[in-house]
Amino acid sequence: MRRPIVLIAWWMTSGGVLHAAAEGKTQLRDELQRPVDARLLKIEASGIEGCGLFTGRVHVARSAREAQRLSDTLAPGDQLLLAGTNWSGARFKFGGRGTAEAPILVRPEQPGDAVFAGAAELSFHGSHLIVSGLTFKEAVPGADGAVLLRLGAREDKPADHCLVHRVTFENCGSKDSNDWPRVRMWLMTVRGSDNTVANGTFSGFRNHGQMLGAANLPTGGLQRLHVLNNVFRDRPKIDRQNGYEIIQIGWSGEKAKSAGALIQGNTFEQCNGEGEIITLKASDIFVRSNAFLSCEGALCLRQADRVLVEGNHFDGRHRPDTGGVRIQGAGHVVVGNTFRNLGKPGNYYNWTISLMAADAEASGATVGYGRARDILIAANRFETNATRIAAGIYPRPEYPLLPKNVRAVGNLFVGGPAGGVFDYVAPDATGGLKAELHEERNGFRP
Repeated sequence: MRRPIVLIAWWMTSGGVLHAAAEGKTQLRDELQRPVDARLLKIEASGIEGCGLFTGRVHVARSAREAQRLSDTLAPGDQLLLAGTNWSGARFKFGGRGTAEAPILVRPEQPGDAVFAGAAELSFHGSHLIVSGLTFKEAVPGADGAVLLRLGAREDKPADHCLVHRVTFENCGSKDSNDWPRVRMWLMTVRGSDNTVANGTFSGFRNHGQMLGAANLPTGGLQRLHVLNNVFRDRPKIDRQNGYEIIQIGWSGEKAKSAGALIQGNTFEQCNGEGEIITLKASDIFVRSNAFLSCEGALCLRQADRVLVEGNHFDGRHRPDTGGVRIQGAGHVVVGNTFRNLGKPGNYYNWTISLMAADAEASGATVGYGRARDILIAANRFETNATRIAAGIYPRPEYPLLPKNVRAVGNLFVGGPAGGVFDYVAPDATGGLKAELHEERNGFRP
């Protein structure tokens, strides 16, 4: 049953006192969220050795062939240790079925072991697997469409209730710069339900393709992917193609299906591959407490409804084209975020907050854009940005639908351009768009 959420939005007055700015019911569906995996909390608190989860047998593999041979043979609570440092070019698939209380662990035998270089590719499927401490360093694509680490092999071999923990991807991709825009590669993909990617490092990636892709949602049930406390950095701009996103959840064919995913506590730094840093093509996702630092692009609610964007920090460090949040679809809440030093954008896509014109009333009705409607933008701090909020960007005959029922409540604007909350409002001969933009108790300071 859908439960309405009551949000209390706040803004800071010049006297430093917090005042309630708005109280309103939203369409957010918090009941679709799951708790953080308790096993992750145990491992972070007590380490692999002290968490008490792995009390079964220990198996050691010294080659990809040995690891492959052990696939589907381990019992709950067992460990697969990958011995030695040189796993260059290693390719294997590993399946297993642990339990919530006794997962199966895959890890290096010693810290610093299991370094995957060359045309290495790993694939894990099954349930209750924990993959921890692996390193991919200067790995290259063995073919177009390569994936270094698959969590969930394919639709009939997904991964469920699995955890990828403290995995590092460093300077992976084609050695020939001519291949960067034409050879597709993914650092990691996820397919299945209730999986977690936590405390990893994704850095120095140039090929066309995502750092973390989760496009295929489960055919039954929710995805509920957690992406927690990772670092994504150094994604340079190669050309003007789409397809260089950092994270993608869902795709156009999912028709804005509910995901129940959580993206929380991550750092994105100098992620400049394209205008969409994170692209969400699924609904009911929470994006919380992330930091976007010097990133030329925006968090894009691309084909989604009911996304919560809460407590994130966007700092452009005055670089041009460093954006904030781009909105399509209905029922989104953007609350309690800080937007700071976002430089002059080259277009409306990288505005501090932009609401797009649309071609469909409902998200998922077409492969284009659902109308931005019933949007709450509350209790955010806008500090010395080049822009504020743009309503109805790029209207044209094929995208005629302008935003409806947009509430900007209790936000604080410090510095930046002169004028009100909305510094761009699409031309509208009827005057109807302005009547859909509601401003309440926003504050302005020089």
